[in-house]
Formats: sequence, structure tokens, C-alpha cells
Amino acid sequence: MPPSRKRASSPVEVSDDKPAKKARTTTAKSKKASKDVGACSLTKKEIGDRVKSSLALEKYAWPTTVDIENADRRSRYGIPRMRIDMKMDTAFFRSFFIDNNALDSPLAVSPADFDAASPVVVVELNHGQAGELLGVSKVKGGNRYSTTYLAAMCAVFRPRDERCTLWLTV
Repeated sequence: MPPSRKRASSPVEVSDDKPAKKARTTTAKSKKASKDVGACSLTKKEIGDRVKSSLALEKYAWPTTVDIENADRRSRYGIPRMRIDMKMDTAFFRSFFIDNNALDSPLAVSPADFDAASPVVVVELNHGQAGELLGVSKVKGGNRYSTTYLAAMCAVFRPRDERCTLWLTV
């Protein structure tokens, strides 16, 4: 009789006496207790995206002010206004600018001691510090002809009003 053209049976099919392997179950990892980071109208990614969009070079118009209330408003003359307004509480400001683990060295905050009753708090960042805070891809922009870099960033925080304004310089 000629040899059969059927495929040979696999070892899994042949050994019926071995118990079937159990599917791996993932153990539920305990979630770390996250500290209260406060509230802000923008996430870290959205802040970085708005900084990056303000560095973009457009053919016929410059980027405009990014404002919470008037997000669709365009600059009348096409002059860049590098300002980002957001609502932010004191806890978020502390966790984002002061107690941030991504920073190699602490930022200079003026005044050093502040609370919710302080009128104004200012943080100034250079290119490297802004890159550590937002990500290095967020502090570089432009188009295929020219590249723009964020030179400096200044955060002006008003704890009483729970408002923060970022001023950018190219």
C-alpha cells in the first residue's frame, strides 16, 4: 500500500494523557496611591501641544494666542502672541512646576513660599528646563525650511483667581 498523504499528527494531539496547560492569569497589581495633583483646564499633553503649535511656522499666518474663552479667535494682523491661558489650582501648580520628578534641578520660583492667598507666583524656565518639563519634542517646532526653538518660558500664576498664563519666547 502506498504511503498516506495525510499530515503526521502533532505531539499535542497524540499525548492525551498529559493535562492541558493552564492559561496564564495576570495578577492584579496594586495601584499606587496617587497624590492629589489638583485640577487644571489642560493636561500636560495639551499644554505641550499648545506650546509646540505656537512654535509652528505657517506659510501665510503666524500662530495666535491660545485662550480658553476664545480658542477659535485669530490674530487680526498675523502677529504671533505667544501666550497660553489656563485655569489651574495651587495643588496642580505645585505638582507640575515644583514637585515634578522629571526635573533634574528645581525651578526658581518667586516667591519661594506661597499659598492660595498669594497674589502672584512667577516661574521662569529656559529651553532645557522646558524640555524636561514638557518633553523635548514640544520645545522645537517650525517647518521643513526652518526650525524654531523655545528660548524661554515664563509661568505667571495667580492663586487667588486660579489662573495661570504661560508666556513663550522664540
